[in-house]
Amino acid sequence: MKFQAKINSFGENNLGHGPYIEIPKEVYNELLPNTIDKRIKCTLNNLTTISRAMAPKGNFNYILLNKDVLKEIKVTIGDIVLVELQPDKSKYGMPISEEMEEVLFSDPDGSDLFHRLTPGVQRTLIHVISKYKSSNLKIERSFVILEHLKKNKGKLDFKLLQEDFKNQRNNMKF
Repeated sequence: MKFQAKINSFGENNLGHGPYIEIPKEVYNELLPNTIDKRIKCTLNNLTTISRAMAPKGNFNYILLNKDVLKEIKVTIGDIVLVELQPDKSKYGMPISEEMEEVLFSDPDGSDLFHRLTPGVQRTLIHVISKYKSSNLKIERSFVILEHLKKNKGKLDFKLLQEDFKNQRNNMKF
C-alpha cells in the first residue's frame, strides 16, 4: 500500500519521541489483519526499507523513524515522503544477520533459550547484533548473548549483558 506522508516529530517529553509518519486509517485497517504483532516493512522514497511496528497514539497510528533513516533518504522533519507498507511475514519481524542465524544453529541449547524470549526481546537482541559491521563482531557478540542466557537460566539482564560484552572484549586483548 502506497501513500504520501509528512514526517512529523513527537516532543522530547513524550514516550516514543522522535520522527514519525502517521498511517492513514484506511491503510492501517487494511494492513492490520495481515500482520503479525502489527509488524510491517516500510519503504521510504523507494530508497530504503525498514522493519517497524505500527504503533497507536491517541486517535491515530504511526511508524517511528530515527535520525539515521532520515539521513539515509536525505529528508528532515516536515518533508513529504513516499511510503510503501507491506506486512512483515519474516520469522522475527525484522531481518536477522547470517552470522547470528549461524550461531543460533550451532548452539541448540542457547537457541532454545533465545526462542523462549518474547518476540520483542528477540528483535532487540537481533538489532544489537545487526548494528555491527564486522562479521567477526556479529559472531562473537551472538555467542556472548547465548552464553549470557545459559549462564542466567534463560533470563536476560541488559546491564549484565553489557558487562559480558565488555569482559569478552577485554579477554580478546593480547
